[in-house]
Amino acid sequence: MATTAGELSRLAGVSSAAISYHIRKGSIRAERQADGRYHIDDDEVERVVAFYGRKPERKMPPAYFGHPFWQPGDGW
Repeated sequence: MATTAGELSRLAGVSSAAISYHIRKGSIRAERQADGRYHIDDDEVERVVAFYGRKPERKMPPAYFGHPFWQPGDGW
């Protein structure tokens, strides 16, 4: 069964832009369909996921408000 580039990006834990870049560069083998989507074979999906590994979801602590140096109690 073929996988789309978006599905591969979710499986590998990387952005879809990174997957598209590597497809265009030739690092990831994919077939372009008539509708413009890329389809990737299962063997290639396994190779890419094994290379990138599945990264855990990053969760921000509840006290984080977007500034990298903000600490609880700073009183901003």
